[in-house]
Amino acid sequence: MKQDKKIMPFEYQKGREFTDNLKKVLNCRNLEELSEILDVPKSTFTTWNAHDRTSHELMVRLHLAMGIPLKELALRPEDRTNDTSQKVATYHSSERSISSPTGSVIIKSYCLTNGKLLETGEILYPARRINGFGLENSELIEIETNQSVVLVDKKENDAMNGNYLIGIDGRYSINQVQRLPGKLAIAFDGQTIEVHDGDIDVIGKVVLETKPK
Repeated sequence: MKQDKKIMPFEYQKGREFTDNLKKVLNCRNLEELSEILDVPKSTFTTWNAHDRTSHELMVRLHLAMGIPLKELALRPEDRTNDTSQKVATYHSSERSISSPTGSVIIKSYCLTNGKLLETGEILYPARRINGFGLENSELIEIETNQSVVLVDKKENDAMNGNYLIGIDGRYSINQVQRLPGKLAIAFDGQTIEVHDGDIDVIGKVVLETKPK
């Protein structure tokens, strides 16, 4: 079928611009951390920086694995200016669940790896499913781990009993937490430790979990 217009290539990010953007979206401080997360040798990134190269494979991999928009991975900020990117930008302004006109709920999504929470954009959930679980008034975020995908309600940040997303010294994990008189009992790798209430940061409670059988 004949096209009315040619589809021209985009001006993709290259070299240091590309690797700096990877560090930004994956919350990495340097190329060493980037190399560890992506399983790509540091020397490869150095070569890309020196010769103004890019990696479309990494763009596709991060998009498929973590849901990061391709425009955010491939294009300069000033080139992400069509209607779709403007809509995505408005969703980034809030971490609350937002109902969309199509009967879906837009939820901020993160990947939990090596104690770090990496922001991966937003994901759509059917509103009827959220409402069916009684979560319509929750402040939800999605957390993806190697074992499962969970929804965390950030309103439930006064730990009583259940699985919670917690932070300790800037590192995050999902653990069983039980409130005891004056303290909290936290399960770590089959062992239980007791801490004072203010020693950990309770982000929210796991209210829904999906995992492969």
